[in-house]
Amino acid sequence: MGSERQKPLRAEQFTTARNAQPWWYRATNRVGRVLPSFGTPSAEAWFEKAKRKNPGVGDPRPETLAALEALLHSVREDAQLSFSGRIAAQMDCLRMAGQHLLIEQAIRETPEILDTQIPSPIFLIGWMRTGTTFVHRLLAQDPDTRTMPYWESMYPVPPKTGKDHRAEELAHVLKQLEAISPTYEAIHPMGAHEPEECVALFTNVFRTLQYNVQYRVPSYVEWLQGQDPRVAYGQYRQQLQLVQFHRPHGIRFALKDPTHSVFLDTILELFPDARFVFTHRDPATTMSSLCSLYAYTRALFSDDIDPLALGPELMSSYLPGSLERAVEFVDGLPAGRVAHIRHADVRSDPVGAMARAYRDLGMELGEQARTAMRDMVDGESLKPRDIHVHSPEGFGLRAEGVRDRLSGYCQRFDL
Repeated sequence: MGSERQKPLRAEQFTTARNAQPWWYRATNRVGRVLPSFGTPSAEAWFEKAKRKNPGVGDPRPETLAALEALLHSVREDAQLSFSGRIAAQMDCLRMAGQHLLIEQAIRETPEILDTQIPSPIFLIGWMRTGTTFVHRLLAQDPDTRTMPYWESMYPVPPKTGKDHRAEELAHVLKQLEAISPTYEAIHPMGAHEPEECVALFTNVFRTLQYNVQYRVPSYVEWLQGQDPRVAYGQYRQQLQLVQFHRPHGIRFALKDPTHSVFLDTILELFPDARFVFTHRDPATTMSSLCSLYAYTRALFSDDIDPLALGPELMSSYLPGSLERAVEFVDGLPAGRVAHIRHADVRSDPVGAMARAYRDLGMELGEQARTAMRDMVDGESLKPRDIHVHSPEGFGLRAEGVRDRLSGYCQRFDL
């Protein structure tokens, strides 16, 4: 999105979904209110439609079918989607169902994929909005580090024949997002060829807490928290083997998803050589920015968003407790397995902060990687400086209240 923009974007303090949407999107939703509904979608029906679009792919895994049904139930009961939101959600779910079937087919037809060695992984953990995207892109500058460009995580199965159009297909999707939410990139910059978090690999099996960013789906979150996370991470690992099989590279794999922090014990069970980069930022600023991300994302799908209720919703969710448990968990790891990085330190001295993180992980930041990181930082400084306006009070919170709830965390990392 916006790779050639010359002017900065400004995402204002979120107030209502209406103010976050372009006029034509609002008009479409008004018209949609008087049209008949699409009926009640079911996981079986959507997978059948995905199978018709991809003949010969076979059936979904039962656990994936169950996950989609749990998501659809919560979307119907909790999300209050707009007319356009229902269309977008259906397109998303059909795409993800199709990707799941293609992945299953690829593994079934080429079983040696599951013998592929995954480069020793480094997982970026910490809350969203703590600088994980910037750190991830810095890591990607190291020629020894393998990341997934957004097109590869969104569409992990390459075509059997003909030209590979996955990057162009994703670029088209991102242009559509840009049309619906013109300032979204000021909150979370994305590009088809940029390293991206691996949440798409979890959406391909319909098992991720990240769905709650798109839609308000509390019953789905409750369902997912009662599931064995090894189901999701087992299929996630197979998809990593799939992409590495088709495009081998690197001696380490840098992987980013904000919900990794919730499942550290499962990660170490399935990736026993995993190391972690843990990003930290003032939780009041982080939570305010996080609320804005939730609000603008949900406004793509729903007109019913109360910003003053959103802050209390997130502060009473799994987020604060999982952050504290993650810190406690990594404190029990041996030396060389975790590097802590503060947002302020990355901003003031990006390459120096990365060099310290490398040392903490028992690695050395080579000169080629240093140069590439400096070039990236220099390039970023030449781009338009986007503005993201947000405040705790705008989301029903007090900054000091957030800091008090996480006072031990703030003291530990001097935030």
